[in-house]
Amino acid sequence: MILRLVIYLFIAFSILNGWWLVALPLLIFGIWKYSFNLEILVTGVVYDALFGMIPGTGWRGYIGTISAVIILIALNILKRLIR
Repeated sequence: MILRLVIYLFIAFSILNGWWLVALPLLIFGIWKYSFNLEILVTGVVYDALFGMIPGTGWRGYIGTISAVIILIALNILKRLIR
């Protein structure tokens, strides 16, 4: 439980500072180990809200959410294949 809390804190700190490349491996590890399902989507929305949702950017303004959904689907498929 403590490790999961530490991962949450590092993910939150990384997203707030804009370190998406630090948060992404932590999210992938968390999904694999603790079966996060909603956290990666929330992280993508928070990232877009802080850095991406600029009027006129179209779908590129939501790249954090789109990539979060793609990662979540890919990891769920891999978990089913491996387990």
